[in-house]
Amino acid sequence: MKKRLIGVCAAALLSLGVAAPASAAPAPAPPYDILTMGEGPVLLGVVYADANFSGSRIEFRGNSCSKDKDGVPEYQFPLNSDWRWQISSLRFYAASQNCELWLRDRNGDKLSFGGITSVKWLGDWNDQTVTVQFT
Repeated sequence: MKKRLIGVCAAALLSLGVAAPASAAPAPAPPYDILTMGEGPVLLGVVYADANFSGSRIEFRGNSCSKDKDGVPEYQFPLNSDWRWQISSLRFYAASQNCELWLRDRNGDKLSFGGITSVKWLGDWNDQTVTVQFT
């Protein structure tokens, strides 16, 4: 009697969608996450968690970007705890606007990119960035 009652309950739960058979696999996770920081029509740049422009990424947006602001960045994007020390490659789209992309590490040291539009691997700066800036 107990086996029959358990079978009836299991069938009812499956038909209602409350339970799933043990063989049901969860939906696959997306291959990467995309985060957007900043607002505006211009895509300033993109950083990636992995080398060769792969893995999760952050897209940085703004209005415009122009160099020569007395060394003060026009846009500053401190990275949240999920992204600190995670950046391995980048694409810089605002280089044509006479703009620079700066990466800052935990000590405040700066790595600057001007005319370079993409870096497949950041070398010694791999997984060191805590802030991304555009000026």
